[in-house]
Amino acid sequence: MRCTHCSTANPESMRYCGMCGSPLPSAGGSGERERRRASIVFVDLMGFSTLTHGLDPEDLRDLADEVLTVVAGVVEDYDGHVDAFRGDGLIAVFGAPHSHPDDPYRAVVVAAAALRAIEAYGRSRGLDLHGRAGVTTGVVVAGSVGSGRVREYTVMGSVVNLASRLEVAARPGQVLVARDTYEATRHRLSFRRVDGLHLAGFPTVTSAYAFVAARERDADPYRQLPFVGREAELAALGEALAQVLETGHGEQLWLVGEAGSGKRRLLQEFARRTDGTTVRAVFLGTQRAHDGADGGPDWHGLAADVLAVRASDDERSRLLRAQEALRRYLPDEPRWQRLVLASLGLAPNTTWTRLERRTVDRTMLAWRDLLVAFAQAEPGRGLLVVCDSERYAPRLDEFARLLSLAAAPILMVRPSRQRDLPAGAAHVTLQPLSPGEGLRLLEQVVDPVFGVAIRALVEQVGGVPSSILELARALTITQDTNVSSSLVSLLQARLDGFAPTARRVLWVAALTGERCWEDLLVTIVPDAQTHLRPLCEADVLMREGESELAGHVEYRFRAELLRRAVLQMIPFGERPALHLRIATWLEQHAPLPYSETIAHHFARGGATDAAYAHYLAGAGEAVAESDRDRAERLYEALERLDVAAELHAEGALAFAEAALAWRATQRASEQLERAARFIDRCGDEPGASLRAVLARLEHDLRQLNESVSSS
Repeated sequence: MRCTHCSTANPESMRYCGMCGSPLPSAGGSGERERRRASIVFVDLMGFSTLTHGLDPEDLRDLADEVLTVVAGVVEDYDGHVDAFRGDGLIAVFGAPHSHPDDPYRAVVVAAAALRAIEAYGRSRGLDLHGRAGVTTGVVVAGSVGSGRVREYTVMGSVVNLASRLEVAARPGQVLVARDTYEATRHRLSFRRVDGLHLAGFPTVTSAYAFVAARERDADPYRQLPFVGREAELAALGEALAQVLETGHGEQLWLVGEAGSGKRRLLQEFARRTDGTTVRAVFLGTQRAHDGADGGPDWHGLAADVLAVRASDDERSRLLRAQEALRRYLPDEPRWQRLVLASLGLAPNTTWTRLERRTVDRTMLAWRDLLVAFAQAEPGRGLLVVCDSERYAPRLDEFARLLSLAAAPILMVRPSRQRDLPAGAAHVTLQPLSPGEGLRLLEQVVDPVFGVAIRALVEQVGGVPSSILELARALTITQDTNVSSSLVSLLQARLDGFAPTARRVLWVAALTGERCWEDLLVTIVPDAQTHLRPLCEADVLMREGESELAGHVEYRFRAELLRRAVLQMIPFGERPALHLRIATWLEQHAPLPYSETIAHHFARGGATDAAYAHYLAGAGEAVAESDRDRAERLYEALERLDVAAELHAEGALAFAEAALAWRATQRASEQLERAARFIDRCGDEPGASLRAVLARLEHDLRQLNESVSSS
């Protein structure tokens, strides 16, 4: 089965994910399905069959696999989930099984990058390949679909079908996005409206938006903000650097955190604080999949820092600068010099004979020796190599291994999500920002007019820097932009940090209402108790000092907005059964004042007869306590239930009797007329007793009217 946290496939017998260690959902259990706000990307190759006409079927399939593997790499570069391959295209999802605050943005950027990757791959093979893409954003149901051992994680919903229709309507090289995606990304991306569309199954959708370009300010509008927090992580990095300087040997350290936790910004800040003192920092880029590469090292970034080769210079200037630096650092290694120049496109690639070939890439050896010489050029100073890639890439791993074996003070720091961390690797884990740190970060970019509101919102989105900044973006963009959907994505991304069982605990708590109880949660989710403390420590739930139910521990959500976000994630198909279990527990443990709540859950669970009994009991209690507003509300709730005519008649008579006690003659008359209509539909025996009650109340109403008239 597929892990809902990291999307790794696991054998059916596994209880915990073999990659990230998260609890796996039970096979066949419907509880793993949930409603999520996600962005869907459909990418398809255009004219592929025509271009490859005459190829053997196996060669054709291999070519399609190669192209789609490149496209899948683009999706993985942005931490998306490849949902399925279909023919000569694929479906990608952003927002399931894990979310980011900017999933719609990632989806559009990935779609455009995928089309560029297809064209680049075609050029490398001498083919005029093009693709097209469709992107939508909306609510989907995500989870495992299938039976027995054939179960796959996927998403379903009308937004998936709409993405497919938009992809078909797009022209070669074009990305068409639906309105919801446009609304969520137009403050960062540029689009052109496309009208006159005719999409099968979507007669009301006649327009879409064609992606044009990312706006200049998109790169990082917050890069100039002062750095906030992370003192413990900076200290841990400093200790690792000190160890390298002391031993004089290379080391590799991983910086672990989920997407948006600020790994790259932390590394940049660490490099800024140390650069020029005891260490020099260089940045190792990685090849992107849409460049037609395999994710290995991109030597151009190192060349800028080590060889002073600037991309803006002309080719001759770059060659002269590189040659001068290489003669200084590798004076007796002409072969290594040629390899480095070739890796930068400044010299022809060298072809090695069979006897000269080695298992280790010679280009990597040349760059390793160059970095060693660079690190040793100034005694007493170390070299910090900052990697920018979180993806697993065999060539990058090999280069990191070579550096870690070097007899030079080199510390290579690599960012990683927990699910990609090698077993036993030295690492530093990023913790969420504290509420105070989050507030300091948000206050730098949000108008002070928001005041108290931003304090509450910071706590609700958690201490993830990208979520806080995306919240700032949502609060500062124009009023007609879909701010509410942005907040839903932010909160969903926060909830993704909890295991599926913990999220199910939150489902039950959210459905129960403003407050819930530990025994109720444990009854419905047996492992709930183990998750309550972490949920409280994460400021999602809070334990109340006193409980409205004697002898029961009570909890409530820290913020109502967060509870509503959880409600939006619960599949509609799951809700009736959960409502019934909540109602049954409350019926056994809650006092009479909870009749309305119990009735509400029975009604939502489809047990209308049980709901009727509790609404009627609650209304009777409200009448006895002279709470007319509550009584009227409960009697009106009775009218909306789908129950037998006899029960409707009983409810109307009870309502009329209460109205007579209030001397509300008009309301009593209306209810007696309603009761009479339902009595006519009843059988002889129940009808007779109900008519007797009706006659008595009609007599009381006449007397009351006469009394009012005479007075």
